[in-house]
Amino acid sequence: MRFGLNRVAAVAGATAVLCAGSGILAPAAAADEGADKNRVLVVMLDFQDRAHADPGATKASFADRYFGAEDSLTSYYDQVSRGRIDYVPAVPEKVIGPFKLSMNGVGCKARDIRKKTLELLKARGLNQGKDYDSLSMALPRIGCRWAGLGTVGGPYTWLQAGKGFASLPAVVHEFGHNLGYPHQPGLVCKDGNLTDCGKGRGGKSPMGAVNAQLGMTSTQIIHSGWLDASEHQRVKSSGTFTLRPLYGKQDGVRALEVPLGKDKLVLEYRRPAGALDGKFNGVYALRVTGNAYHKARPIHAGANSGDGAVTTLSDAAHKLKISVTSTEADGAKVSISLNGKAAPSAEESTRTLAQMEPIEPTDPPAPATDAPIVDGDHEDHADGAEDGHEDAPADDADTPSGDAPGTTSEDGTHTMGSATDGTHLAETGGDATTNAVIATGALGLLLLGGIALKATRRKRTHH
Repeated sequence: MRFGLNRVAAVAGATAVLCAGSGILAPAAAADEGADKNRVLVVMLDFQDRAHADPGATKASFADRYFGAEDSLTSYYDQVSRGRIDYVPAVPEKVIGPFKLSMNGVGCKARDIRKKTLELLKARGLNQGKDYDSLSMALPRIGCRWAGLGTVGGPYTWLQAGKGFASLPAVVHEFGHNLGYPHQPGLVCKDGNLTDCGKGRGGKSPMGAVNAQLGMTSTQIIHSGWLDASEHQRVKSSGTFTLRPLYGKQDGVRALEVPLGKDKLVLEYRRPAGALDGKFNGVYALRVTGNAYHKARPIHAGANSGDGAVTTLSDAAHKLKISVTSTEADGAKVSISLNGKAAPSAEESTRTLAQMEPIEPTDPPAPATDAPIVDGDHEDHADGAEDGHEDAPADDADTPSGDAPGTTSEDGTHTMGSATDGTHLAETGGDATTNAVIATGALGLLLLGGIALKATRRKRTHH
């Protein structure tokens, strides 16, 4: 993802507010021994024409933003994954360098920077896969229109330290790309009618609004394999269901999947949890095509404003109606009518296993070391073209060639100089609200199975 460098200055103030207030982003719990560990090598780089002004201060800032106990890459993803992934330093000093590359920084040739960095590290006995999993390159300000880049489904990130510090929203966002999440635009469905939808903004995760106060959506978490079968369920018949808070501590369903022809809806319940989702309090819906959970689009029912919380959704063609009847601290009640059959009331609904079926988690794709980045404001998915954006041209010209400065793409991309860099995007993140999930009834057997499955899954490690 590329976003405006002048956004970094605004982020510094936002981060200071986070630390000064009560919403410090602290880890939800110590990472499990069986958590997937990702060894991150952070390397500071200088160029023939550019260098870090205060290397010591910058190194300390990057070490804290990546691996600190609070407001860090580690603490953010520990809470979002609920202990399933642990970003750890690949070397005892946490951040190494700065090392001078034999090239100029001006020109922003990300591929050349990566190539020369890998060669430099290999010469120092640091080999990818053997000594580290992810490589994050900390650059001085070199005049690029982007402040951060990441390969989608690959292990590389580039961060400009424009003011000599590391931006937490940028770090979280770029590592989201590494996990396979593209930018997350939204849909606007007039009057909650799912057959009358157009393009809208996202704002439900840091992939739709660069904001580390937002959690990831349930569909992104599903893509990463961070929900157990007892937490991700598919509706099989009409009923009234209870969704548990996506980042809550209660047992139960956190992502409720509703069939919609060849597509599906995923419902989630978002409300404040720790430092995440401070202004969310409602049920939210995301539309998924096929099994591309990582590309799910949040739905705004009505205007493309507010937090997008769902009250009612309907689709006459598929004889579907969804109504949210209550939202409380421990869960939200959702009434779902499938195939035109009215949903029984909460009192009448038996909420048996026959109404839902668990969806077994799958392991996400392994990181691709050759995942390309693309000219313009987009990066390709690891397996090729992403949403119609072709692979980068062979000349390695990494400077943006798409949107003009001062514009924001429909998919939420923003460029340096845009009015959205420090204002609209911050508001988008602040106003964003998230979705809800459900679980009720006779889930005892499922929970026991989920516990066993979770124990097995957490013994796995993958990079």
